[in-house]
Amino acid sequence: SYGAYDDATKKNAGICGVGEMWGYYVGGLLATRQYGGDRFTGRDYWFRPFIMRRLVDNAGLTQKQIFDCLTSDIRSHEQLKNRLISRYENRRKQIEEAFSVWGF
Repeated sequence: SYGAYDDATKKNAGICGVGEMWGYYVGGLLATRQYGGDRFTGRDYWFRPFIMRRLVDNAGLTQKQIFDCLTSDIRSHEQLKNRLISRYENRRKQIEEAFSVWGF
């Protein structure tokens, strides 16, 4: 991955970031369901897993709707945002806010 885990400037960081963002979200979701409380972590990580939480909580998307957008051609946060908007145009504002709050 050519150091993609260091930060957003490394080669392949976009692919890594989108995958990690999803993984951290699902991990937090499953841990919260199993153990209660709030088990979401990584709030300050550069790949911003809390974007996923905002997409569900604020934009009203389902996990399946988000997952269905995570295809092999999605290689950055920007591409994921654009895919979500193209599929769910009626939620454009909330999708844009979910990404912009976290710097994307």
